[in-house]
Amino acid sequence: MLAEGTRYVYDRVNANEEIAEAWVYTELANAANTYQTLAQSVWQAIIERTDKADQCQICQATQLTRVNDVLAFLAEANTT
Repeated sequence: MLAEGTRYVYDRVNANEEIAEAWVYTELANAANTYQTLAQSVWQAIIERTDKADQCQICQATQLTRVNDVLAFLAEANTT
């Protein structure tokens, strides 16, 4: 569903259809938020099932990186 929503927005923009910038931003922000929620859920499940502290720290660092990626995406989308 996430990929389909992003693809839909991309196709509309690529076809030069008349669409509102706010609508595109909203759709992309929704997609990014959905991805972030999914990533958090997956990483939480991994962390909960990880016994070793080192592995847990690696998972948390990776999760933080993913969250920062989403924030960077939203910041970039907001400036264009």
